[in-house]
Amino acid sequence: MIEIKKLGIEHFEPIVAFDKLCFPTDFWKEEDFKELLSDERTTYYAAMDGDIIAADVFIYNWQGKQDYVKIMNVAVHPDYRKRGLAKQLLNLVTEEMLQLGMKRFCGETRASNFAMQHTFESCGYKHERTVENCYENPTESAFKYVLQL
Repeated sequence: MIEIKKLGIEHFEPIVAFDKLCFPTDFWKEEDFKELLSDERTTYYAAMDGDIIAADVFIYNWQGKQDYVKIMNVAVHPDYRKRGLAKQLLNLVTEEMLQLGMKRFCGETRASNFAMQHTFESCGYKHERTVENCYENPTESAFKYVLQL
């Protein structure tokens, strides 16, 4: 049974291992995860199957500064894909952040990541713009998405 939990810096090692599993050539640097997991504006939501991270969404809440929620990372374990977990997590983030008064959500994905593009669009996000050569390993454009409620 999948249960959604908020994880923090105390789960640093499994979070980093999960990111490397999902993004073997383009994972986050460990020091970036450590810094962000320690920041009070970040929340890391995980869909847990027992002790296994099945999916995650990592957000940064810019409330009071730029007044939007940045979707920094969405990932689904290869064994758990095509079950709607990313959509479920994004919808949960939207519900929780709406309760805090947040109405603008921004995220991005690689131009080749059709599954994430579909997920953003199925959650109401609109493709706002494309940034050429935004990603490395391999070099690729980013599709920027916005949800404005």
